[in-house]
Amino acid sequence: MLDTSRKATAYGRLALGLGAAALMLAGCSKPAPQVVTTAAPVGHVYPVAVSVPPPVSPKIHFSPAERAEIQRAFNIISLKSALMVAALSCDQRAQYDIFMTTFQPHVLEAQHELDAYFHKASGPTSGQKMEDSFITLLANNQSVAGINQGSTFCLNNQAEYKAVLALKTPEQLDAFVTDQPPTAQVASLSTGQ
Repeated sequence: MLDTSRKATAYGRLALGLGAAALMLAGCSKPAPQVVTTAAPVGHVYPVAVSVPPPVSPKIHFSPAERAEIQRAFNIISLKSALMVAALSCDQRAQYDIFMTTFQPHVLEAQHELDAYFHKASGPTSGQKMEDSFITLLANNQSVAGINQGSTFCLNNQAEYKAVLALKTPEQLDAFVTDQPPTAQVASLSTGQ
């Protein structure tokens, strides 16, 4: 019961932080100047490969296979966070809901891996605090990156959602979060490579 309430509190803080970031983005928005451009949005608005915080002690070790799984989980959670920032900032909630409906079991599995990593890397109590701080900082950094993009932020997120929503399997999502350009990912998925 106590663990559930901590998670609920952590998720509440995350939602509050994301809501505040969305309000900040909305408050800073001005009508976009009309700019004619021939360049298409690039997708991957944020790098989805994130650095995994190191364990609190050099005595805590993870095998190479564990490290690969941990990195994949962190990348999936980073993408989920980026898509949530876009959903709140650019009124792309419907696209976010489709993503979560399609990949919810896989995203939940990644979340459990993140929980297990922080528990092992720092202990049950401090691990939860470390995880909460990481998730909050991740979302805040993604929001600031969105503010810095200005009027192209939502346009780029449309391209990101288009690439993400073309994915159909957890394996395709895992490949997508390797930070390869989305157009290359979609092309390789359609050719079966």
